[in-house]
Amino acid sequence: MKRLLLIGGGHAHLEVLRSAIQHPLRGSELLLISPYARHHYSSMVAGYFQGTYAESELAFDLVALCRRAGARFIEARAERIDPAERTVDTDGARISFDALSIDVGSDPVGTDTPGVAEHAYSVRPMTRAIELKRAVMTLEASSSICIVGGGAAGIEIALAIHRMTSNVFRGADITVLERDTTILAEYGNSVRQRATHTLRKLGIRLRTKALVTRVSHNEILLGSGEKLRSDLTAWLTGPAAPELFARSNLPKNAAGFLLVDDTLRAVDGSPIWGAGDCVTLRDFPRTPKTGVYAVREAPVLVHNLRAALGGERPRTYIPQPHFLALLNTADGKALLHWRSLASHSRIAWWLKDFIDRAFMRKYQKLIRD
Repeated sequence: MKRLLLIGGGHAHLEVLRSAIQHPLRGSELLLISPYARHHYSSMVAGYFQGTYAESELAFDLVALCRRAGARFIEARAERIDPAERTVDTDGARISFDALSIDVGSDPVGTDTPGVAEHAYSVRPMTRAIELKRAVMTLEASSSICIVGGGAAGIEIALAIHRMTSNVFRGADITVLERDTTILAEYGNSVRQRATHTLRKLGIRLRTKALVTRVSHNEILLGSGEKLRSDLTAWLTGPAAPELFARSNLPKNAAGFLLVDDTLRAVDGSPIWGAGDCVTLRDFPRTPKTGVYAVREAPVLVHNLRAALGGERPRTYIPQPHFLALLNTADGKALLHWRSLASHSRIAWWLKDFIDRAFMRKYQKLIRD
């Protein structure tokens, strides 16, 4: 019996489990390794902060999904992959595989910056997001908050925290720090202008070209030598390669991400596939690391894993050149970006909420059915 081993409970692996529920893998054993029994949908985390969603509304129960799929769930952290031996070392065992798929997302850039591990909050995993929300609610009116990272996550969380604190007092002193020359670097100028206007209208400060070199319990040190007061620091920087890859003999690009071909297979031909933020497409290396692409990769990954087990021909994946972006602005509206179109409206928020809830229902209903 061949063994298909999944590492991580990301978007694409949810689809692998859904496929196994609807069309069981005959003659194959399916295992999923994750340090977390529940996977949370990152697109709805800002809504959780502002009180729109309960934690359960953005959670996927991996244990229950595995049970329905006839898969074995292993609550452990993958520490090292050995392609030659076809094994994965976890924090408690060595597990062999015939085919391996990796969908573990990415780590935030700069987590090795002095003081980040001890003093900065994050939103991944969800336990860290819950801790951050609780910490925000204990702040006093005169508190200063620094959000490190001016990408979509940083902007959404900054706006959500502003709304949270405005409901308790007049709002905290919030600053967004971005080391690049602009916020929302992967978006068009019109979106950046609308986001900047929204932030500044609420009194949220933006600092670009602001490299953070040290974090303490109440202060941030910038590369320029300037010190900023920060009673609470949230570290929401862009994607960095998972540490797992640094410990594994895998084909990687210069940034350390798993390098895959157009079938989502490792470029060295190892029986290893991947999807989502943790991979870089060899032929499309500039593909943005957003959940939209993981969702589109999922059906191709499902087919190709089944093909590998059954000796069939794989399909190819070509990323779409554009994607619909919807950013929650925590005011009953959302920023919408599609090609050259940009807007900030209630309709955009309704569309985002509809899409997110529909995505959740697609997998949550598998447990209830």
